Amino acid sequence: MPSFLQPDLQQILSQTLSFFLLLWVLRRVAWKPLLGILDARRAQIERELSEAAQAKVQLAQLQADVNKRLAVIEDEARVKLQQAILEGKRIGIEVQEQARAQAQHILTKAKETVELELAKARTTLRNQVAAMTVEAVEKVLSHKLDAQADAALVNAALDELERPARS
Repeated sequence: MPSFLQPDLQQILSQTLSFFLLLWVLRRVAWKPLLGILDARRAQIERELSEAAQAKVQLAQLQADVNKRLAVIEDEARVKLQQAILEGKRIGIEVQEQARAQAQHILTKAKETVELELAKARTTLRNQVAAMTVEAVEKVLSHKLDAQADAALVNAALDELERPARS
């Protein structure tokens, strides 16, 4: 057998001893700090995941609060809009009632004015008819000739009365 295939017991023992010594030194010096760092990192990751989960829950709560507030605001806006519409209708009705009252007042005044003017016209007409009657009677009495002449005078007076009415 060649020499490189023959096991050297001293070399095997020294390598085994070196391996265990290295393992013990690594465990003492490097292994515990590495495991401590890994445990700390794992704890930090778990804490950050927990904080992220809490933040997600808080975000969901905030979203729900915002949605509730928006719903309340929309309801308030809807109520205010309805109140404004009702107020507008009420004001419109009041304006219509005021306009009707003014129109009725104007109509009443116009009727009173027309009645007053009509009364004045009647008085004036009565005075004119009385004056014309007196005038016609004077003409008839001053020219008393006969029945035919009287009829002609009355017809002439009536013709005079009709002329201003036609003009």
